[in-house]
Amino acid sequence: MTEVVVVTGAAGGIGAALMRRFADSGRTVAGLDLPGACPPGDDRITGCDITDEEQVREAFARVLAEHGRIDVLVNNAGISAIGGLLDHDAATYRRVMDVNYFGALLCTRAALEALTRSRGRIVVLSSVAGFAPVLGRPAYVGAKHAVTGLFTALRPELAPRGVSVTMVHPTFVTGGMSEAPRAEGIVRTTTGPEITADEVAGRIVKAVDTGQDLVLPGRTARLAWWAHRLTPRGYTRLMTRRLRRTGSA
Repeated sequence: MTEVVVVTGAAGGIGAALMRRFADSGRTVAGLDLPGACPPGDDRITGCDITDEEQVREAFARVLAEHGRIDVLVNNAGISAIGGLLDHDAATYRRVMDVNYFGALLCTRAALEALTRSRGRIVVLSSVAGFAPVLGRPAYVGAKHAVTGLFTALRPELAPRGVSVTMVHPTFVTGGMSEAPRAEGIVRTTTGPEITADEVAGRIVKAVDTGQDLVLPGRTARLAWWAHRLTPRGYTRLMTRRLRRTGSA
């Protein structure tokens, strides 16, 4: 039977690449994204605000009614906020947490029964910011640390159900991602070479195929992973120096 993959944030850069890549692998794909973001004429994507629990339940009920199963849930939807501690109000911090953390939580809860039946896999799009500090993005770093912690804790809880968890921590992706409005004078800074959305999607499909629990797309992500574990202070000094050199953080 053909596997069914649900991708949140399906209309964005990585989301659209995931939809293509999983479809090319022979799987059936079903996407979720905000109603205003859904491409016209693409009936594979359902309008859904993943921070609204009722909308999430209804969206997953529609997926199951149409396809009968869910084998992979990709919690891809996310939003960033670039700027320092005082550059955003508390509402922005809550919005970033709602999308990155609570959105993934609500979708996982809605899909869990189906994933248990299929002995499926949850893929979580975190970030280098999900395991290490990244200068100039405290709201985003906090939300990605939270979602990383949540699913790291859920991995052993879900294992007896036969449900696996893959954590994905990409480096900076070309073109960036959806983000909250920036304060005047704030620019997006990066360190190391950026990778494309398609590269990230390709690594994720391979990880699902081979059962990987951890994916670090991009050389910078791999270096950051080991540097932060071996010398956290050294990593922070290097990251801060490089980001400050590329622009105002």
